[in-house]
Amino acid sequence: MTPRTTLPLVGLFAALTSTAFCQDHWPEHRGPQRNYHLSSQTEYPTDWSVATGKNIRWRMPLPETGHSGIAVWGDRLFLTCFRQLTAEDIGPKGTWVSETRGYCLDANTGKILWSCDLPGQRPNQVNGTFTDSTTPTPVTDGKHVWFVNAGGFMACHTLDGQRVWGKEFEVRTKHSAKQFQPFLHGGNLYYAMMRDASDPQRREQTATDYDKNSKTGWPWMYIRCFDALTGQPTAIMPDGISVHSKGALGLLHGETVLLHARGGSHSPPEKPYGVSLSRLNDAHDLVWERQGLSFEGTDFIDEKYAYCFDRNDFFVLDLATGETVKQIRIRGTGSLIAFDENVGRYLEPADAPELKSPHLLTHRTNIGVGKYYFFMGGQPGILGRIDIETEEVSYLQVPMQVVIENGKKKFSWSEFKSGDMTGSGFTVEGDKRRLNHGFGHISAATPIVVNDRVYFSTVLGTVYVVDATAEQFDENALVAVNDLGMPGETWTLSPFSAAGGRLYQRTSREIICIGSGH
Repeated sequence: MTPRTTLPLVGLFAALTSTAFCQDHWPEHRGPQRNYHLSSQTEYPTDWSVATGKNIRWRMPLPETGHSGIAVWGDRLFLTCFRQLTAEDIGPKGTWVSETRGYCLDANTGKILWSCDLPGQRPNQVNGTFTDSTTPTPVTDGKHVWFVNAGGFMACHTLDGQRVWGKEFEVRTKHSAKQFQPFLHGGNLYYAMMRDASDPQRREQTATDYDKNSKTGWPWMYIRCFDALTGQPTAIMPDGISVHSKGALGLLHGETVLLHARGGSHSPPEKPYGVSLSRLNDAHDLVWERQGLSFEGTDFIDEKYAYCFDRNDFFVLDLATGETVKQIRIRGTGSLIAFDENVGRYLEPADAPELKSPHLLTHRTNIGVGKYYFFMGGQPGILGRIDIETEEVSYLQVPMQVVIENGKKKFSWSEFKSGDMTGSGFTVEGDKRRLNHGFGHISAATPIVVNDRVYFSTVLGTVYVVDATAEQFDENALVAVNDLGMPGETWTLSPFSAAGGRLYQRTSREIICIGSGH
């Protein structure tokens, strides 16, 4: 354990763009500030119900399932769905498809304005527990929009739907759907993929089809850059990246940097395992590298620090050097405020070493706000918070699902109904883990922070809104528990988007605009 250090927390999580810009746009997966945060003078809804219609401006069925995020620019929304599914897409291992479609919708009504084909090269499991071909969120700069199909295709369109360019790319024999989310920088589109087959530095791909544990037969994955307006390759970041790493963007001494990881389950080939910080300049210089830590891409950075989870601990690293500033024990420690269903109230805080799970947190659900760091726990119905100054670890039990009885919201604390109904009515088959509660070994939606409110979304469509400024992490910090639809009919791995005082979210069957008024 490193010595306790007081962190200068003033100004953490600073905006990378202006408040005026933030009002109307959520241009990519990471949001307008590129850290999943939005600060504005506009109020955003915290309390709603899709099931009852409370504070829902509109809902629109989607042509097919998918779980990209939603890019927002003014009065236009961009997202990705699968092409229409048929019975022929069901094989011995379930529903596997490579082809997707990009969509542009009217932000005021949800009406589809135009769509485009995104032909894939390699099928991925539909509604996969972790990712599928629709996982990448579109990126827009207000003049163009870029779509990526994780099954092997990317394209650039004008905002009125004219294709500027499209290109295929090869995907790996396994783990071809990626956690890494595309972004724009310096006129380039960044995305993670293999080197081209003609590249002499590429490692040969010899793994058998869909072998998930190959230690020698996979080529390395790299973050690659493409000219945003032509699609021509411009650079390859040389250090390699695991498919488990979504990448975290920030600023160091005024330069844009990317935190990216290597390692994780299923023996990813990129070595050495650990985490690296690279500049996004022409040379993509490596700032520092920390080896031997199993971070698996659960990363977040602000203007001074990088934040990472290991198997047992939470690390605060100096952003400039990579050196450990704090190492806080997480596994087997902390306090829990549980809910007693028999008496209908929360109990007093108690020691939480009984929170035993192979996973400290639900994948991708970690986010920092000021001196606090939040995450969905690895155990069902548990949210976690770390006080970085005091090193206190707190857990709060939350309802599993919202139930509507006689038009009113009630909470179910342990029982739940799950179902991934699609917009077309197609029944997806495959990995049954997707129909679980959404905590633990699943890549849930990355939370967002809007005006110091954290929005967590589970696969069941349960949304927890947490006050990030609350001194005590107790029931009073839980601002609201909301739903994205009826139990058993709602399923999502998509993150929220926020723009113009509205929240946008999608499920496997529809897109939803949340906000007061109609």
